[in-house]
Amino acid sequence: MEIKGQITEIIYQNEINGYTVAEFETEEELTTAVGYLPFINKGDSLKLQGNFIVHTDYGRQFKIDTFEKIMPDTIEALERYLAGGIIKGIGVATAKKIVNTFKESTLEVLRFEPEKLSQIKGITAEKAIIIGEEFSEKWELWQIVGFLERFRNKCSKLQKSIYGFRQRCHRRDREKSIYFVRYYLWC
Repeated sequence: MEIKGQITEIIYQNEINGYTVAEFETEEELTTAVGYLPFINKGDSLKLQGNFIVHTDYGRQFKIDTFEKIMPDTIEALERYLAGGIIKGIGVATAKKIVNTFKESTLEVLRFEPEKLSQIKGITAEKAIIIGEEFSEKWELWQIVGFLERFRNKCSKLQKSIYGFRQRCHRRDREKSIYFVRYYLWC
């Protein structure tokens, strides 16, 4: 079974292996999702594959087999994502200003023209670049995780590997990121 929605609250998350218990809102309902969700944050939009189960203590839950992280598909979802504190320098008020200013172009501005963020009161040119770099870093990580998930790699092993890799490499070194992907696929 597949459900699509947004993480509205993280109840528990193991930072080592990515096991997560979260509130997940779909168009139909708010449910509890449980399973391995590495690099997931409040506000993230996801497609989840799995099944509903009934836990003896906690009741009805969606048990995740696999997931796909997707970009928010509405302006409201994008604002909630940005307001979730995932990107340093963007809180609730700043997220609202960014989305109100750039509307449907918000993602393109964040990825390709972050200097435009300095048009917003309270965001300096330097802060705009930092926000853009951090958003791009998160985007690249999404791409790596999404790519590897297609090959059904175990998410917990993936999170441990990326955590160790990030400790050893400069975060903006793309060649090493590509090396990591090749290394991981051969393991």
